[in-house]
Amino acid sequence: MSSVRTLLPPPDTRKVIIKWVVALLLPLCVFTFVWSGEGIVNNVFLGYLGAETSTTFTWTTLIEATIFVAALYMVIIALAGYLTAADSGRRGWIETWVDIVAQVVVPLLLVQLMGLIMGLAASIIVWGAYSFGRSRVRKMLNYTPPPPLASLDTLTEEARAQRVQQATAAGFWFATIFAVISLVADIIYYVAGLVSNTLLIWIVARTIILPIAGYFLGQLGGRTAMRRALKAKENGANGNGVAKSKERQLASLSLARAKEKIREIVPTDQPLLGPGAQRFYMILVVAFAVFYPVIDPLLFGYGTDGRLAAYGDAGYYVILALGLNIVVGFAGLLDLGYVAFFAIGSYVWGLFGSSQFQLLTGITVQPTIWGWLFWPMVIVAALIAALWGIILGAPTLRLRGDYLAIVTLGFGEIIPVIFRELDKYTNGINGIVGVYSPALPGVNWNSITTIPYYYLILALIVLCVFANIRLRDSRLGRAWIAIREDEIAASSSGINLVNTKLLAFGAGAFFSGIAGVYHAAKLGTVSPDNFNFSDSIIYLAMVVIGGLGSIPGVIVGAIAVYAINLQILGQLDTLAASPDNILHVFRSIPNFAFNNVRGMIFGIILVAIVIFRPEGLIPSARRKRELHHEEQKIPEADEGDALEEPPGAPDFEESVRVE
Repeated sequence: MSSVRTLLPPPDTRKVIIKWVVALLLPLCVFTFVWSGEGIVNNVFLGYLGAETSTTFTWTTLIEATIFVAALYMVIIALAGYLTAADSGRRGWIETWVDIVAQVVVPLLLVQLMGLIMGLAASIIVWGAYSFGRSRVRKMLNYTPPPPLASLDTLTEEARAQRVQQATAAGFWFATIFAVISLVADIIYYVAGLVSNTLLIWIVARTIILPIAGYFLGQLGGRTAMRRALKAKENGANGNGVAKSKERQLASLSLARAKEKIREIVPTDQPLLGPGAQRFYMILVVAFAVFYPVIDPLLFGYGTDGRLAAYGDAGYYVILALGLNIVVGFAGLLDLGYVAFFAIGSYVWGLFGSSQFQLLTGITVQPTIWGWLFWPMVIVAALIAALWGIILGAPTLRLRGDYLAIVTLGFGEIIPVIFRELDKYTNGINGIVGVYSPALPGVNWNSITTIPYYYLILALIVLCVFANIRLRDSRLGRAWIAIREDEIAASSSGINLVNTKLLAFGAGAFFSGIAGVYHAAKLGTVSPDNFNFSDSIIYLAMVVIGGLGSIPGVIVGAIAVYAINLQILGQLDTLAASPDNILHVFRSIPNFAFNNVRGMIFGIILVAIVIFRPEGLIPSARRKRELHHEEQKIPEADEGDALEEPPGAPDFEESVRVE
């Protein structure tokens, strides 16, 4: 009977369950039935049976596809349980569903129609337009969001158990409804002759397995949510001591800081934005990135090698953005010559990892050994670039603002000219050709293999992101931020401005050197024409558009700028060449091409970002607070003394605790 009561919650909790079951069914059904989700699942099942339709799978790729499919559906089912348990119930159904449609369903359809990178770039426009429109509608309706502290509450053991039961019911009913929808769809396909008899085994098994898995995964999601709940004391009058203490701490913060902190506590008004939900998203992102080469042909059809090559190019854009974010975003030092360090990293591996090394030194090295030298040379080239970053920073320590920008601009112009003029060593304008690719046992690695380079850039991005996070949260990172805010105050606090600035230039150049080595190895050639002042402006645009000081922001900014710079503009020119396309009207302008107006397009985007969203697409919390000045106190703030509990009272330690 207890299991039945768990799966049939009381009427007052059914609304929350229905809200999140419907909200998550929308994108899952779009992916499964509108896109290729069901096709991927069926191909995986047929692969294990050895069916002819799945002969493209090897055992390795079949296992990888299985892990991806299992992770996708299991995480979404568990997320349904988490959101149900973490929701305060104060937001309405319609508002939540509209958010899901605009922020998840529409981007899914855009990615399906336009491809991954162009679809994500278009999704950024959709998200920005939706956010702008929603704020305008709320302003017209005089909508006031609920105060953040209204959802702050402690949960007794009984209340926590009830929320876990709600999550279990949500996971069960979500999986059951999805199983029924899938069963009805498969019956229709079977009657139409689109489903083979072999798949009937999987259809029956799936219909049985999904509700059972939903029960346990929903419970897992609920227990995950309860880890972030404030636990009430079971001692009578003092049961709300923890909540009062937390409320006093939040009330002392600005409204923006309070909104950030309240999302970390369950229950909350916006569980989709909480750190608990972000862990579920991270699992999906990691699974998608790791197994993407296997599922790409199932999602997008032919052209996998071309897409993987494009993602490799987008990857070094990301690394460059992460490095420049240290200099500009963390330390606040404007750098217009960042392309110089990218060129240094490329030429270091180009000179060392090609036949040019033998011509210059007379040392003969076996060709099979060159690829193995790539791995230590990644660090060596990055250190050389960092050294030149420190050399650049040394004469600029007394400069700020425009003067610093001019000096870095000059350095960025000097380095490519030096490589061009040293034709005895660099072959001048002809560049260095025949740069060797990396080598690993069991990997067929050359300039035309895309999968090894995809995983290489993925590993480099992970390492760079990890290093950025550790630097940001370190004492050095806090010193960079202090210098960005106020150099005089930072110096008065004991921060060594000289060393801190030099380390900022060196760290940023280090990451640029890594990107340069990868670029040279992947392209197989190094030419001075690849490093221009316009590239430095593009790299700076990635950081500004994404969000100064925001690691996820600059990653999104890099992808968006790459999509515009190397894909969208070229695609627009292709469409404009067709007389049947509406863009063909631009052909009436003499010598017009979208690639020729790249600078104007980037200028318009930057102006729009600075005016309407100066903090960037995904801003850091600190930067957002600085620009919006949300320093007003929370309306529900407790005006009592923070030490209103007398020493020795049971709640005295809670009232004075500072987190």
